[in-house]
Amino acid sequence: MTTTPDNSSGGISPLPSGAPIMLRGLCGFAQPYLRRTQYIPNFFFQDATLLLIVSGTLGLSNATDELIVDNDDSLLLVKPGTWANLHKTPTGPQQCFRSYYLTFSSELLEYFQRGRPHAEPKNLNTVQRTPLDTDLKTTLEWVCNSVLSADISEDRLRFRLLDLLAALAERGLAFNQYQAPSTASRVRLMLSESPAHPWTAREVGRALAMSEATLRRRLSEEQVRFDELLIEVRMHHGLMLLQSTHWSIIQVAEACGYLSRARFTERFTKRFGYLPSSVK
Repeated sequence: MTTTPDNSSGGISPLPSGAPIMLRGLCGFAQPYLRRTQYIPNFFFQDATLLLIVSGTLGLSNATDELIVDNDDSLLLVKPGTWANLHKTPTGPQQCFRSYYLTFSSELLEYFQRGRPHAEPKNLNTVQRTPLDTDLKTTLEWVCNSVLSADISEDRLRFRLLDLLAALAERGLAFNQYQAPSTASRVRLMLSESPAHPWTAREVGRALAMSEATLRRRLSEEQVRFDELLIEVRMHHGLMLLQSTHWSIIQVAEACGYLSRARFTERFTKRFGYLPSSVK
């Protein structure tokens, strides 16, 4: 993935040509790009997330929050584990929707919070909007360019991500105090690291040091099933690929673990209510 200057927004302008990036234990980064209005019901923010809307309008709503963002002078912070309905509308001279989607891993948040034992705990609302001042914007651009660069080591990237978290904390913005992840969260994380892999409950249970029966029982206690989690992770991955790459439907299907375009299309349409081809 590459970046080009963008004089209109005053910051980095990544070309929407590559798949989302996921760096285990650090962060994830994606650049949704749409030329059609899109409604996404019940989108799941698995990790702590920062959203910057570069072009277009984003409507976000759930049981506790409802807001509309239509410019790049503010950041949205979303707590991990948040479900929300999203409405993305292309606007502006280029009639497109563009955004930066940056997530922080639970391990990184735990490390950051452990290093600030005397900091006053402040919990973030489910979704919170904050002004993007010059210093915060510069720090965010530095992190995004670092994620995209092949020349930045993981150690250096970790320090830059921690600097961004510190910049947010200085403004009274902090994600939840770290809590041990649920079984469902641990399974989601494992599945999301390789959505195309032919996962089984037995394999995942073994990786989490428990039997298949124990895994299914614990997931049942959290009111979720393994096969439901797998489909949900794959559909979220497919949606992000459709929004951020120029891949064909069959390429996206294969990246989500489906050898059949028809099967992927069926699953996708059932989950989101429209064909994957309508996203392109």
